[in-house]
Amino acid sequence: MKIVICAVPFSANLGDGVIYENIRELLLERLPNAHISALDIAGRDDFSVAAVSRKSLIHKVPKLLLPSAVCLYFALQYVLRWRRKWTERLAGADLVMIGGGQLLLDVHLNFPVKLFLLSCILKTVGKSGKVAVFGVGVSPSMSTAGTWLLRRTWRNLAPVYVSTRDSASAENLQRILARPLDVSVTPDPGVYSQQTFAAFLPQRGPGNILGICISSPLELNQSDLEKQDYGRRIGAYFLELARQASASGYQVHLFTNGAPEDEVFKNMLAADLSPGQVLNLPRPALPAQLVANISRCGGVIAHRLHANIVAYSLDIPSIGLSWDSKVQSFFSLTGRDDFFIRESIPDVAGTLKLLQHALQTGAGKEKSRLTQQLMAEISTLLNDSGLAATMLPLDSIAGAAVT
Repeated sequence: MKIVICAVPFSANLGDGVIYENIRELLLERLPNAHISALDIAGRDDFSVAAVSRKSLIHKVPKLLLPSAVCLYFALQYVLRWRRKWTERLAGADLVMIGGGQLLLDVHLNFPVKLFLLSCILKTVGKSGKVAVFGVGVSPSMSTAGTWLLRRTWRNLAPVYVSTRDSASAENLQRILARPLDVSVTPDPGVYSQQTFAAFLPQRGPGNILGICISSPLELNQSDLEKQDYGRRIGAYFLELARQASASGYQVHLFTNGAPEDEVFKNMLAADLSPGQVLNLPRPALPAQLVANISRCGGVIAHRLHANIVAYSLDIPSIGLSWDSKVQSFFSLTGRDDFFIRESIPDVAGTLKLLQHALQTGAGKEKSRLTQQLMAEISTLLNDSGLAATMLPLDSIAGAAVT
């Protein structure tokens, strides 16, 4: 049996790789003899990172020209590289999965164009109706062109199963498609990280290690704060947070999810801190290394969704920082709304006080239920895809007993 997972598993932001590895593990537990492979819709083949980020180049294109530039670039990639390569990878697939992550997002038509091109190939090779959309995030709004592309994409895919990672995404998807749709809501696959990466987890460090996940201001979508010098202010927040945490007795580890922009910003901040105040961790090259970095911490503070999700999976209390509704949605889903900071520039003393409360409270009690729900949705997906006859029973899987 052959299953192809289409997403951005080789993104420099290793949160996407974490998602892929978890989906793959969940599938293999039910279908141990399946051949499961990745198709990166951005055209990547591995985790190598370009010296110059494409996002840095995109910011240099005039805003009005960006959608046209994106369409032209991806059309050329499709004709010259992707069409043949993707057709070969999809050949003989019994099931094509699209997800998870924030794939239904319209930033200058980036994902709408990629998904449309993928859907054209799937239709051409006869895979329409053999597609499952799993655990995707859906933005609340799309451009007129993005909406048109997504609706055409959906007709080409003819998915037999659809789920989103939160109820808001389910509502957004139905509104954008403007059609009745049977949509399930499933937890983000990242909650399964403890099981998926068990072989890569180092021994837990001392409880006073605080991991601060650094995100570039360019990545935080705070457009309404540009005139208020958001980059300088959030940088000052991270610096003071590291200094006060160190003075309070924490061993501070600065880390990122791997995005080049985040690494540049992290290294710039680390240069203003003494080595005695922080340990500046090198960029993780693989999802397992990101999970290992987080696993050593006693607590985590992060904007990045999957830094928080991985911490949650590993029973590490985390504090979520505001920048996108998906982060707040995850804290609501896990019953930890009190540990999400809504201010765009938090108060340092308040952050550390909230962290202390989180460390005393623990990571939450919803993980077992969410894990069971995630495994059940995988079963439903395989059943709806006509693959139920080949599945192992759910009660035969070790992960099913997680508490």
